[in-house]
Amino acid sequence: MNPLQTIKQILSSDVLVEVPTDQMQLDDSLREGYGIDSLGFVELRVRCEESFGIDIPDEAFAVEELATLGDVLALIERLSGAGQSSPATA
Repeated sequence: MNPLQTIKQILSSDVLVEVPTDQMQLDDSLREGYGIDSLGFVELRVRCEESFGIDIPDEAFAVEELATLGDVLALIERLSGAGQSSPATA
């Protein structure tokens, strides 16, 4: 499962977002679009750390910095080194 699919699955099964994973888009708002509150952000952080084997520093997971699904994906890719080895293919 690629990082985006993993994050979508976490949002659906662990954070209990009601939007179907196949309808989640990178520019969707985590707060307004998915209704994630502060506890939901904590759950998202913990599950991402477990799933990707990374440590997310507090300053990197500031709610103000992570407004969209795409923001979370970019953070995970940056911290895990995903996407740095070769250009993405369509």
